[in-house]
Amino acid sequence: MRKITGLPGAKGQTIGNILRMKPDSIVVKKEVVDIEAEIHKFRMAQQTYGNELDKLYEETLITLGEDAAAIMKAYKMILFDEEFFKKALKRVQDERISIDYAISEEQKAVSKMFQMINDPYMRERGADIENVCKELITYINGKDPATDQIIYDRDFIVVAEDLSPADTIRIDKKYLRGMITERGGITSHTVILAKTLGIPAVVGATGIMEATENASKIFLNGGEGYAYLDPEDSFIKEYGVIKKRQEKEMELYDKAAIKQAITLDGIPISVCTNSGDMESIEGFREDICDGVGLFRTEFLYMSEKDYPTEEKQYEIYKQMALKTNGKELIIRTLDIGGDKQLDYMNLPSESNPFLGYRAIRICLDRKEIFLTQLRAILRASNYGHVKIMFPMIVTVEELRMAKQMVKTAMTQLEEGNIPYNKEIETGIMIETPASVLISDKLAKEADFFSIGTNDLIQYTTATDRMNDKVQYLYDVCNLSVLKAVYQVIQNGHKAGIKVGMCGEAASDERLTPVWLGFGLDEFSMVPGQIGRIKYILGKLSKKEVEKLAAKVLELDTIHEVKEVLNQNISNLMEK
Repeated sequence: MRKITGLPGAKGQTIGNILRMKPDSIVVKKEVVDIEAEIHKFRMAQQTYGNELDKLYEETLITLGEDAAAIMKAYKMILFDEEFFKKALKRVQDERISIDYAISEEQKAVSKMFQMINDPYMRERGADIENVCKELITYINGKDPATDQIIYDRDFIVVAEDLSPADTIRIDKKYLRGMITERGGITSHTVILAKTLGIPAVVGATGIMEATENASKIFLNGGEGYAYLDPEDSFIKEYGVIKKRQEKEMELYDKAAIKQAITLDGIPISVCTNSGDMESIEGFREDICDGVGLFRTEFLYMSEKDYPTEEKQYEIYKQMALKTNGKELIIRTLDIGGDKQLDYMNLPSESNPFLGYRAIRICLDRKEIFLTQLRAILRASNYGHVKIMFPMIVTVEELRMAKQMVKTAMTQLEEGNIPYNKEIETGIMIETPASVLISDKLAKEADFFSIGTNDLIQYTTATDRMNDKVQYLYDVCNLSVLKAVYQVIQNGHKAGIKVGMCGEAASDERLTPVWLGFGLDEFSMVPGQIGRIKYILGKLSKKEVEKLAAKVLELDTIHEVKEVLNQNISNLMEK
């Protein structure tokens, strides 16, 4: 049993068969070429790879969520960065050399520059550029990585020199149990994806490819960053005990998933799912949730080359309304901008798009686009319990204008004798400090609130969640974030409206007791987390967790909050 040490990537322990991934070796030659043909070859490969990244984005959005999917968007931005490829294209024209050779040389120079940077986050961005260039060269040489999906019929752990996010997404997830790579850092996109997938990952394990050449099984400890090759029978037996305990827990979660979440003191809690494209519509399970707490509509716009028609939107919203079978369906209006850009919308180039022209700001400016979507949603409301939710509201004026647009859309439908629910509810996402501070005012105008914790953490702490240097601040346990959530819930209840949460923090088991203690009415999350959160809610007494929530608000530091929450959830799960 040989130990290989690396860096901790994604937490967890697992044992599986070794599946070594060795990329196809493409020999890039410097040769005399036809300039026009070479540039055409580059453009065709660029477009093909871009289309593949779009597909991967849509797949990742549904299976892993927006944060993971945004990685594919980042790769596409690199792919179509004309400034980056300008030198390579110029060399083709000046020296009559092959485009793949020119790109390879440029990539090597850029990677070398990034490797000299002390900041690990920046070094990983250099790795992203390298990944994009390597895949582009593969396409230029007539090979399609998308056809190389790894399919295995038993539990396996991927061993590779490195894994790009695209590689990770292409792997058949049915039996994937973990990943270990020679390269990569703890801030790499692959680690982010492993965490999202919920599988252990070890990175920076030098020599792992050579070491596993004749090995068959491997044990990973992602939390501590090491692996054992061909673990001994006694070790496997010991691990088997842990695995059985984990499997027993999963059985409890599966049973809880199909039941109503009710606290020990008899209070029913709404647990909903987040959704947002055709696959999630088709795979929607009405039996495990109380509805859809967040239905993202961006996929409709991102999968088109022009604005989706009212009819197309209506058919999809109607389909989802019918699937929910009378349960809540909260449809969020278009939330484009920030990290989500569309060519046909001709959005302005901004130095900080997250603080710029996005979401409701675009909709209120481009009214016809907004009205088209609102009419489609209203028409679908005739087939289910549909609600409308506006993102990025920061003033009462914006909310009033958005509600007026709903009235205008209603009038247009009435003129055509088209039915819709005239009592449809309109609510807002609470995701900025501005909306938190005036949540008492907004609660008088809205029918419900839904807290989007991902952006709320980012905006409240002034922290880029992808920047490793400030990750200690991007934390839901930051007291400023916790107090913001508490304030929103209190103000919502004073005005008599329900408050839900649809960000990632809604499925953070450590905080489930705190959110319940604050009085949160609805938890909304990815389907895979529903059973676990329902199970935890069933072990809690609302009166008791109110005391815990009050205690947490009196603490001073993130560390203190985590200590209390970790101890509490540990005690709870042992009961």
